[in-house]
Amino acid sequence: GINAEYGKQWYQRRVRGRAEEQLYRDFKLTENLVRLVRGSLVVSSKDSIPAHDALRAIKVYLKNVGIYGSMPYICPIYGSGELPQAFARFSAVFGSVYVLDMSVIELNYNEGGGFEGVTLQTGQKLGGKYCVVSPNYSSAEIPAQVEGLMKVSHAVALSEHSVKDKVKLEERDDVSLIHILPGCLENRYRVSGCEYGPGSMLPAEDMYMLHLTTPAGVAPHADLEHVLEKLTDEGVLYKVFFSTIMSDENVTRTPTLLNNVIQTSYPAYNVAYKECIAEARQIFEMLFPGDEFLPAAPNPEDIKWPEEEEEEEEEKAVESEKVNKSEEAEHCEEVSKSEGG
Repeated sequence: GINAEYGKQWYQRRVRGRAEEQLYRDFKLTENLVRLVRGSLVVSSKDSIPAHDALRAIKVYLKNVGIYGSMPYICPIYGSGELPQAFARFSAVFGSVYVLDMSVIELNYNEGGGFEGVTLQTGQKLGGKYCVVSPNYSSAEIPAQVEGLMKVSHAVALSEHSVKDKVKLEERDDVSLIHILPGCLENRYRVSGCEYGPGSMLPAEDMYMLHLTTPAGVAPHADLEHVLEKLTDEGVLYKVFFSTIMSDENVTRTPTLLNNVIQTSYPAYNVAYKECIAEARQIFEMLFPGDEFLPAAPNPEDIKWPEEEEEEEEEKAVESEKVNKSEEAEHCEEVSKSEGG
């Protein structure tokens, strides 16, 4: 109706093809408010992004406020490493088998060039129709991803004090999100990070773990050492710097399928998991077209394991045998009576 048409016109006039700075000027936002919006709501590693992307990021932020608490974020206890473990447990319910602490040393192909299995470090061979590998695995058969990549510097520190002590905040959330705009702490690019308190089950009691990231410049140590010092001052017990390869946040992630081998993309450089989930759905639909993606887990009481099904079959067989013997006995008894009569 009228509202939909007005919204379309407003989008065409104010958003489409424009930079986010123009959008902020249209709404007459002050410089401090723009910094607040860009630093807390939009959260992009870029100096400037399209107005459409900025508006979408603000919408996602506001849509999630109040769902998980006062902030629109949720973080798994024990860290993001628990997510693959949770998926492993969930998929096991549907019959998946996991081989732990074992490396794959070779992908095996048939004469036609199609994937047919893997060879483990023990020499054992496992067959399969498809193979899903990380972007770190590349070979002549699986070319490495080369487009839409960026290098990211990391700093991880274990401290006796919280960053909140430095800025005199009284709140003591178990997980705190940090965004530092370019130039605020002599940083060339935006610095993003998370601080994990004891309640997150990552650091020990009375400890805090700080993880900072920024688009790579000179080297990880040079990019983040001065920022870390300004945030922590003292009480740092351990710190380490390293770099990783990640996908640009604005690049469309598409898994590649070649000879029944699917290679995933590098993780996107942002705080959300939406790109990972979207790519996981793509891969699932490649493998199982028409099936439901991430169906609800069944009631544990309704799950029947193979051993339980075998026991049920044995019990049914025994019960059936008892019934047959009972019927035979009754028949013999009737025959005896008739003959006696």
